Amino acid sequence: MLRRTLTALFVLSLVLSASAAAVPAAGATPQEASDCSFPYSAQDATGANVTVDGEPQRIVVLQASAAQTVWELGADDRVVGAPVNPTTSYLEGIEETDDVLQEDQFTVNQEAVVELDADLVLAPNVIPDETIESLRDADQTVYKFGFGTSLSFIAGKTERTGRLIGSCPAAAETNREYNATVESVGDRTEAFDSPRVMYFTDNFTAGGGTFIDSLITTAGGTNVAAENGVQGYGQINEEALVEWNPEVIVVSGVEGGVPDTEAYASTAAVRNDRVVTVDANYVSQPGPRVVVALQTMADAFESAQRAGGTPTATETAAETPTGTATPTDPGTDADGPGLGAVAALVALLSAALLARR
Repeated sequence: MLRRTLTALFVLSLVLSASAAAVPAAGATPQEASDCSFPYSAQDATGANVTVDGEPQRIVVLQASAAQTVWELGADDRVVGAPVNPTTSYLEGIEETDDVLQEDQFTVNQEAVVELDADLVLAPNVIPDETIESLRDADQTVYKFGFGTSLSFIAGKTERTGRLIGSCPAAAETNREYNATVESVGDRTEAFDSPRVMYFTDNFTAGGGTFIDSLITTAGGTNVAAENGVQGYGQINEEALVEWNPEVIVVSGVEGGVPDTEAYASTAAVRNDRVVTVDANYVSQPGPRVVVALQTMADAFESAQRAGGTPTATETAAETPTGTATPTDPGTDADGPGLGAVAALVALLSAALLARR
C-alpha cells in the first residue's frame, strides 16, 4: 500500500510540475559565488523581492528537493523543519527535524512552520502561491524556486540556495562536481548510438518539455514518447507502445517493473532484459543527486548498444555522492496529496494526457 501511494504521489508531482507556470528559474548570477554577504535580496518565482537580513541559522525546507540541496551543501545542521517521510529518509539526520507537512504528506502545516520561527523558508515550485503568501502574512521569509526542465536549472538552483543560506563556497564546489559529471556523461554518449528509450511510472511516460526527457537525451538515449509527439506526461497507450518498440525502458524505483502484458513483452526492451531501475528519489527530486540517475541511464544505454550487453539495473553505493548516505526506501518528492486525490486528478487528466503515436 505504501509503495502504491508513493507511486501515485510521484505521478501527481510530475503532472503538477509539468503544468506549472513557466516562471523564471530564479537561478544565480556569476557574481554571487564571490559575494556571499548579507543582507541579500533576490526575486523569486512569485515575483516578490525576498530579502534575507543575515546568514540564516534556522532554515525550513518545505519539500524533499529543497532538503536534498541543503544537505548537499552541508547546512543540514541549520535545518529545523522539513518533510520527514520516505521521500527524505535517505538524508542522514532528517528525523531530528520537525515535520512540516500535514498527514497527507503534501500540504504544508503552516502552523508548524510559523512556530519554528525560521530565518528562511525554502519552497520548491510545487508549493502553491497561496501557501507562500499565507506564510508571508505570518511574517515568514519565504523564497520560492521556479519550474525547470533542464539539468542546468539544477545548477542554478543549487547556486541560488547557497547564496540564500550563506553557503556559496559549498554551492560552487557542489556545482563543480555536478557539472563535471554531466559533462563526463555527455562525452561518453558520443561513443555509442542512441537507443530508443521510454520512461515508465504507473502507466505514465514522459514526453518532450519534461525534466525526464532532458535526462534521457543527456544520457545518450532517444525518448520515443517525445519523438512521437507526446508533450508533458501522458498515459501509455499499449498499441502505440508496440509501434514505438523501445529498446530500453527506464522505471522509477517506486515501481516493481513494467506490466506483464503482451504489448510490453513484445518490446525489444523486455525481450532483451533491458528494463532499468533508477532511484525514484533522485530522478524525481530536482537536486544535485540527479546525476546518480543520469549515470545509471548512461550505463544502461551504452550496454544496450553492445552486442549481448545488459544494462546496469540499479545505482551502486559507489555512485552515491561523497559524504551522503546511501538511500533506503525509494520514494519521490512527495509533491502531491494522498492516494485518493491522486486517483481523482489522474482520472480527470487522463483523456488529455493520452500518449499519441
